[in-house]
Order: sequence, then structure tokens, then C-alpha cells
Amino acid sequence: MSLTIPRRRASAVAGSFGPLAVHRHDVVAADLSYPCFTLELADWVSVAAITDAGEFVLVQQYRHGVDAVTIETAGGIVDPGEEPARAALRELQEETGYAASSLEPLGWVHPNTALQANRCHLYLARGARLVGEPDGDEHESTEAVVMTASEVTAAMQDGRISHCLAVITLLRALPLASAAPR
Repeated sequence: MSLTIPRRRASAVAGSFGPLAVHRHDVVAADLSYPCFTLELADWVSVAAITDAGEFVLVQQYRHGVDAVTIETAGGIVDPGEEPARAALRELQEETGYAASSLEPLGWVHPNTALQANRCHLYLARGARLVGEPDGDEHESTEAVVMTASEVTAAMQDGRISHCLAVITLLRALPLASAAPR
């Protein structure tokens, strides 16, 4: 059996809702024709920040999707014209009140290939230090949470840290946290 690759015959924006657009595609695969929907979103960033003492700076915030307060890495949308590294430092400070002395890229991932084409750029921020209060937009209420590496690992295992992008960022950052910067 060989893989049948669908073809998009036509595409149109079905709706725009703030930072996302819904696209409808008319798809043909072999002798089938069907509609398919995708989401258009800007790229994102996710930042695992560590202090000079080796503690991780995370963010606690309410998330509408799960209707609960979560613990995550700082992160968010890359603004138009903004470099992902700059967005990472901005999001870290906006969501936690912490700044970092250096930033190391940890690669990128596609958050959800079934529905989206955007990327999430992952970073390790070293030398995190408190410089003020969190200062996100009017739709965010955030608070910094500081955890040791073993507490982070336990929180990922017991589900207190469940956001997949935060988990991936932390899994890539944990082995580097105690190593010298690259």
C-alpha cells in the first residue's frame, strides 16, 4: 500500500478571530473529495529560564482552554516583524518580571501539524533575575513560579506542568541547565 497525498483544489478564509484565521480547503485524494480546515497562527516562543542558582523560572496563569490555572514556561506570540529571540526575552519579562543575561536556541517544533503550520521556537534563558512585576497585556494575569530542576521534573510527571510545548522546552533545557552556556 502506498501513501496517497491529498491535493488542495481550492482554499479560502472561513473566518478570522483575533490572532487566528480559519481556512477551509477543498481536498481531493484518490477518488475522494472532502473539506478540510486549518488554523493560521503566527509563530510562538517558549522559554525555559534559569537563575544563576540553577532554579527554573516558570509562569502560573489561568488558561481558558482547560479552564484552570497552569504552570508553564513563559511564552507567546511572535509579533509581526519581531525576531523570535527578541519575542522570547519580551515574553519572559512580561509574564514573569524576570530578565535574562543570555539566550540559547533549543530548536523549534510544529505545535499541531494536523491543524497548524506555525512553529514554536524554544529557548533556554540563563541568568534570569527579577527586574520588576509581570506586565502582560490586559487579558493576562500571571505570576512567576520558581522551582528546582527536580521539582520541575516531578511536576511534569504528575501533570502539574502539562502544556506540551512547556514540557518539550523543559525536556530540552534540563540537560543543559547545569552545563556551561553554548
